[in-house]
Amino acid sequence: MGTRFTAFAAMAIVIAAFETPSYAQNAAAEALFSDGERLLKEGKIAEACEAFEGSNRIETRAGTLINLGLCREQNGQLASAWSAFKDALTRVKDPKKQQIATEHVAAIEPKLSYITINVPDESRIDGLVVSRNTVTLDAALWNRAVPVDGGTYVIAGHAPGHEEWSTTVTVPNESGKVAVEVPRFKELAKLITPPPGSKDPSKPETETDDGSASAPSIFTPKRKLAIGIGAFGVVAIGAGALFGVQAKGFQDDAFALCPNPDVNCPDGNRANDLIDKGHSRAMFANVSFGVGAAALIGAGVLWFLGAPTTVEKSTVAVMPHGGTSSAGLDVMVRF
Repeated sequence: MGTRFTAFAAMAIVIAAFETPSYAQNAAAEALFSDGERLLKEGKIAEACEAFEGSNRIETRAGTLINLGLCREQNGQLASAWSAFKDALTRVKDPKKQQIATEHVAAIEPKLSYITINVPDESRIDGLVVSRNTVTLDAALWNRAVPVDGGTYVIAGHAPGHEEWSTTVTVPNESGKVAVEVPRFKELAKLITPPPGSKDPSKPETETDDGSASAPSIFTPKRKLAIGIGAFGVVAIGAGALFGVQAKGFQDDAFALCPNPDVNCPDGNRANDLIDKGHSRAMFANVSFGVGAAALIGAGVLWFLGAPTTVEKSTVAVMPHGGTSSAGLDVMVRF
């Protein structure tokens, strides 16, 4: 193990020496890369891999990918190492780096482990999602051998209206071939089978398990409607109050312009306009107050008639109406 690590550390130093200053590397990426080199020298392989991976996420470079591949290979993550070397080959320009990446790809490839998640046609239902260790698997990867690192994997699947499914498999570090078949999913409706003598779930419960009557909710449909109508009435009265304040304001402004109606007022036209606006707001206020009061009365009646009962024996229709000179609420009750 010590010989392998020494050789790996030496290789990483060589890769670092190959880095050419063709352009300035991102400072954060450079810091993580340096941490990776330091951690390698200290023999902290897993931590070094994380540092190289972080550097690569910030700024992808061929040298970083090769060091990441060497680190993953030393850590026994062959599929991750193989992927890093393959990615490096798409970016590398230095012949020596290219040779290192090519040699490691060729050496690792025969040792890769694969997992195949088979999804038969009968298992492919609408909305099916298959995941590997909680990561959703693209449908293009179904029924294909995919290289993975050795370890334990949870394969799961779910679809709307169907029972969820999962299984756990272990993949060897080297040369493993594991296949998992996703079964045909069971529909949830078929899983709910009431025992003999049980009550029909479509019927409302009127009794508890000990035979006593259960208390129905006080918020029946009629009472919910009563709450809505009551809220409308409160809003209408609030609007009426606002219109009333505006009407009073217009009246006061007109009086301020022409305080004495017996004396000719130079601002008489403007005062008359203010008075007309005041009359209009007053009319709106009266209508709003009338509608609001009628709504509150109707809500009270509806709340009373909507008391919870075992059997609904009446129907109620509430229709507010309003006009320029009158407002009200029609309440029709049918027993």
